[in-house]
Parts: sequence; structure tokens; C-alpha cells
Amino acid sequence: MGSLPNLHALSAADRPPISRLFEAPRPVVRHHLVTTGGERASHHHHGHHQHRVVHKTRSGGACWDDFVLEQMASYSPISTRSTARRRDSLSSSGGASSVRRLIAVVRSTPSRLGPVYSRRVLLRNFAALCLGHATVTAALMPLLALQAAVSANMGGLLLSALHALASFSSLVAPTLVQRVGCKWTLILGYGHACLFFGLHLYPTPYTLVPAYLALGVWLGPLVSGRVTFLMTLASKLSYVVTEDEEAEDVEESSSRRQTIVRRLARGLQTAQDFGLVLGNGVTAFLLWYTQPDDTESPQRLDALFLTDDSQERVCGSEACPITSVTQGPNSTADDGQLVFMLPCKTSAMLASVFLGCSVMGVAVTAAFLDRIRMFMYQDPLERPTGVAALRAVFNAFRDPCLQLTAPLAVFIGLEQGFMLADFSKSYVVCALGLPNVNLVFLSLGALQSLAAFTLSMMLRHIHRCVVIAVGFAFHNCLLLVLLLWKPSGDDPALFYVISAAWGVCNAIWETLNFTLLVTVYPDSWQAPLAHCYFFRFLGLSLAFGLHGDVCNWLKLYALAATLVLAVAPYAWLEMRLESRRKLKTNLTNL
Repeated sequence: MGSLPNLHALSAADRPPISRLFEAPRPVVRHHLVTTGGERASHHHHGHHQHRVVHKTRSGGACWDDFVLEQMASYSPISTRSTARRRDSLSSSGGASSVRRLIAVVRSTPSRLGPVYSRRVLLRNFAALCLGHATVTAALMPLLALQAAVSANMGGLLLSALHALASFSSLVAPTLVQRVGCKWTLILGYGHACLFFGLHLYPTPYTLVPAYLALGVWLGPLVSGRVTFLMTLASKLSYVVTEDEEAEDVEESSSRRQTIVRRLARGLQTAQDFGLVLGNGVTAFLLWYTQPDDTESPQRLDALFLTDDSQERVCGSEACPITSVTQGPNSTADDGQLVFMLPCKTSAMLASVFLGCSVMGVAVTAAFLDRIRMFMYQDPLERPTGVAALRAVFNAFRDPCLQLTAPLAVFIGLEQGFMLADFSKSYVVCALGLPNVNLVFLSLGALQSLAAFTLSMMLRHIHRCVVIAVGFAFHNCLLLVLLLWKPSGDDPALFYVISAAWGVCNAIWETLNFTLLVTVYPDSWQAPLAHCYFFRFLGLSLAFGLHGDVCNWLKLYALAATLVLAVAPYAWLEMRLESRRKLKTNLTNL
């Protein structure tokens, strides 16, 4: 660092900033001194690099952390200078007053970002977050598809109860995350996933029902903790700049932060889709490898899809669960409703693989994820942090903007539940057989990843209303195809094309919804995202709950009507926001 500078000269107007007197290697970390709640700065020691951190003010000046000043006052790297001379210099009235003045400036400067972290540390935490999310997704999504595809009505009811509890737990999730922290929220959530998959090794009604309910309680906090950690990393990375970027205008930090949020969300979505593809690929291989040679499974499936007046399977939109329950000579549809209709060997192997993936997610999260300080809610009445977070969530239901986005969140849950439950059972299993279910969702995950990655980059160059129109037309065409098409094993490629196209539509709606929320609410995104996931889980719960009671053609008509009711207010909101942005741009240019 060099010897201690002359502190009398710090108040001179013609002196260069402190950042020029001391050589600070890259990266240089700077903070916007803009706060929403007046939170006091936190001065923690975060490794060897923090003594070189400079906090730049709006006026262009600079100040040092308390840690830096204490180190400056306690020692000098020049070993030839005696201790007596240093003490004499610091005990002088001018030097002591300058030090006190600098310390007062630092302590009076609020910093909502908390401690400073290097780019390498933040990226390592992001990689750990993506890896943990991918492993748990690789276990959970194939199981949900299989449970809804081949189980009787009780399986759909369990999934409905799971997502109903997740919808309500998402409302209190921000409070829990603020209390426990992102790291421990993720560890506890992944730990409940381990318990969930472990109980599937010996499935009984007395163990599976509590397992589904417990996972539903922790699914909301798990999603909230993951998104909170993602946004925290984006906020930290947006203020880590190199020396070449240090001369940029302060107002450009907002656009920089939005760009980083999109990049990190793109990476997390890619990790999720990679887990979806990997998990379904491994599950499809295990189903093919352990497929029995006898005809027990086809007889069982015939019993589920026969009608009163015919011995042929009824698949597609004409399938009605009410009339396809216990028909057929050897039907046993009331047996084993809480477990997979799979051989014991296959069920044990799948549960073991899923359990291993979830254990890996816990290990990666516990080993490589740091306790990075996140944004704290500020309450003008100085109530506890949890109370402020809970009030923010309930106030989100009165926000007109969020009220217009709620129907789209419900539709996202409904269409995802339809694919996991009705399409996989009434289309894929009925026409192609059980081993093809996971191959169909593998193609869905692959195209969904490609579409989400491409759309996230294209949204900066094309109008969002154009994307809404394309997604609306494309999704309506898919609903029409599923309504008129009678699935058959003679054209298996069409199943993969439809599922892949559905993945593209799902990527459009999820990307649009997420980017809108984090753009409109850049500093208060916790409550809007909790509001969004509440309605999304509610849609999933409704889709799984109606899985065994409503005919498919009614569900398709209901999806089409919900799509219209969801896209219309959302498109109007997007047009209003676009007009406001144009008006603001014109006023700025004037």
C-alpha cells in the first residue's frame, strides 16, 4: 500500500483523489450511495482484497472502509520507519482530525449492498447455485411426470396438495429467507427433497402423504431463496467494475444491473433445463432397461383407458377419467393409488438415483455457497424485518400492475400441469407407452432451454408486444392441434414436436413475466415474485386436482379461455409501460 499519506492534504481541493494516491489493482469495486431505507453501512473483513476497496461518492470523491483506516493507523509497510515516528504523526491534531473526519464520512454513508465481494467469489457462488438447482431439478421433474402419468387419482391429489401448500408457503417465504438466510433456506429445502425421495424407497400411504405435504411446505421458501440469492449476486456484480469501466456515468449502473440480472437468470434457467434433460434421459434409460417382458403393464394400461362400449384405448382429447376408471376384464384401478405402477426393481432404482441427485444438491450448496449479505427490508416504523417483508407481500395484492400479471402466472401453472399430468398420460402413455414419457419431456426441456436463452438476448432488440403476439398465436395453434388430433403410435415423432413447441411457448411466458417484474421493481422484487409464484403454484394445484375428474376436451377449452384472459391484460400493461418509457426518453432528450 505504501507509507501513510499526509492527511492534512486530503482536504485540499487541488489534490487528486485517494484512488490515485494508492494503486488499487483490478477489480475495483464501487458502490452507489443510493438507498431506499437508510441502512447503515456494514464493515466486515472479507479477505485479503478488501483493504484496496474504494467507495466513490456522487461528487466524484472517494473514501475508505473503516478496516482500511484502522490498518492505515496501525501500521505502515515500510519497515525502516520506526514506531515512534508513526505514533507522533498520528497523534498530531491535524492528522487525528483528518482520520476522524474520514471515518465519519464512511460511517455516515449508507450502503445497502453490505460487504464487498470479488468477482471470482460471486461467480463461484453462482456456479454452486446453478449446480445445486440442476441436480434437484433432475430428480424432481421426472418424478412429477411419472407420478401424474401412470398413477391413479390419488397421485394427482397428492401433487395438487403439494402445490397448494407451496402457493401459500411462497407468501411467507420472503420473511423466512430474511430470518434464516438464503444458504440455509436452500439447504433445508434440498434436505426435505432428500427425505421426499428417500421415503419413495419404501412407499406406503403413511409415509408418502407426509412426504408430499412437507415438500410442499418447503417448496415456496426453496424457490424464494434461490431467486433471492440470484438477485443478490446480480446486485453485487453490478458494482464490481474494472478500472476501464470506472469512468462511466453513475446513471448507467441501473442498466448494467438489469443486464447482469438477465444474464444470471439466463444461466439459472439453462441449468434448470439441463437438469430437466439429464434427469429425463436417465429416467428413460432406466425405464427401458428394467422394462418387464410380460404383459402385465399393457393390461394395466388397458384397464385405465377402456370405455364402456369399446375395448379400444381412448386417447387424446376424447379421454375422460370419469368413464375410464375400472373398465376391462382384469382391471384393478383401485389398487396401488399412492405408488408408481412400476415394477419394484424399477421404482427402487429410480428412487435411489433421485435421492443421489438431491444429496448432491445439498452437498454442493453446503460446501460452496457463502452466506452473502442480502438486501434487507426497511420499515419506517422500525418494526422487525420479518414483519416488513410480510407486509410488503400482502401489499403486493393491491398493486394494479401485479393484478394485471396474476392471470398470466395462473395460466403458466395450468399449462405446465396439463403437460405433466394430462398430456403425458392421455397422449404419450396411452399411445406410445410408459418409457417414452421421459423422452418426450427431454425434447421439451431441450427446446425450452434454447428458446429461453435466445429470447432473453433478443428482448433488447425487439418489441415485447411482438413476442406476446407470437406466443399467443403459437400456443393457440398447439391447443387446437391437441383438441383435434387423435394420437396414435404410428406417428411417434409428432409427440416430440408438440412437446418441444410447448416448451418454446412456456419459455416465452416465463421469460416475459420474470423480466417484467425485475424491471418494474428493481429494488423491491421480493414481494412481486412471491405474488407471482403464489398464483403459479395455485395454477399447478388446480391442474393436478382436476387431472382425474375432468375430460381433456374441457381442459383444452379452459386453457384456451384462460390464455385469452391472461394475455389481454398483460399485453395492455406492456403497452402502457412502453408508452411511459418512450415519454420518459423524449423528456430526457429535450
